[in-house]
Amino acid sequence: MLTEIFKHSSDDLIQRGLHRKRAVINVQSPGGINFSSNDYLSLSSHPLIKKAYQEGFERYSCGSGGSMVVCGYHSSHEALERAFAEALGVDDCLVFPSGYAANLSIMGLLARFNTHVLIDKAVHASIYDGLTLSGAQYSRYLHNNLSHVAQKLESAPLNTAMVTEGTFSMSGQCAPLGDLVDMAKNHGHTVLVDEAHSFGLLGREGLGAVAHYQLTQEDVPLRMIAFGKACASFGAIVAGRAEWIDALLQSARAHIYSTAISPAVAHGLLKTLDIVRHSDERRRKLTGLVHYFRESIKASPLRWSDSSSPIQQLQLGCPERALLMAERLQEHAIVCLPMREPTVSRVETGLRVILNHDHEQEDIDRLFQCLDLA
Repeated sequence: MLTEIFKHSSDDLIQRGLHRKRAVINVQSPGGINFSSNDYLSLSSHPLIKKAYQEGFERYSCGSGGSMVVCGYHSSHEALERAFAEALGVDDCLVFPSGYAANLSIMGLLARFNTHVLIDKAVHASIYDGLTLSGAQYSRYLHNNLSHVAQKLESAPLNTAMVTEGTFSMSGQCAPLGDLVDMAKNHGHTVLVDEAHSFGLLGREGLGAVAHYQLTQEDVPLRMIAFGKACASFGAIVAGRAEWIDALLQSARAHIYSTAISPAVAHGLLKTLDIVRHSDERRRKLTGLVHYFRESIKASPLRWSDSSSPIQQLQLGCPERALLMAERLQEHAIVCLPMREPTVSRVETGLRVILNHDHEQEDIDRLFQCLDLA
């Protein structure tokens, strides 16, 4: 019975252009270009980082051996948390197995203390899932709409936390974080930030949107940084005030009941953090590429989101068209994968173009040429 139900469901998704599948991405062939990777600073093959990972696996065990609250907390984990705390100017940090697990845990913490959560409508699925699974009370405001935020704050309960992303993963738009913090403070509320796509790119030394707006842990008591983006790895870290980090440690089931990331990987991430902080030249080149891309859009007949980040959203409004365009690009050795419901709305369905440091202006020219042909 279940087999038939599953088959019917898959067939329905295929007919609607919403069926997902895994595909081995190969851009190693001559001329191949990847416009779907979150490796913004192109650090995944950095020789010093690769060497640090090799040193980590020579020095530490491959696996952590358990949860961080049992026997899986190693000296490299502690060193990584301390390094991030020092860099970000916060009291403490907590390493998680993934950004998804971290956001589930943060939402669970808020729900545990009966906090009303006010979220930007466009926040990541992990935040929505965390709210749903924890049973948290929440409301939404229109994406980056400060007038709607003001309306929501007027009627928000006393115990309210606002949650936003520094840079939004689908549209590439940046949150007006300074304004949001000021508005929340005026009502006695708190702002928490998902820095997954802003860390490494924004602010002094690439330390994120909170740093970009010169805010502190007094303004933003918790921020989540995923290692799978600019840090070119996996896992995540939550940084903030001591009281908040301790409360998270006590309640975060995804932390308590998950095996810790490899201590060897934590050692490699220490070097990655150092290189991210010293990558201003990479950030400058990437900023130039974004500017060139935005200039190229002016001659494009297609509909694009208004973004000043490396994430550029092509809005096609049709899943079948998005799939077809992605296939046409692959015929030209260009990887640019479609984003469809429920990840984005029907209107926003299309291609998400992500610029990396290793791209060149010629790659952008080629992309637009192939989009015209598609």
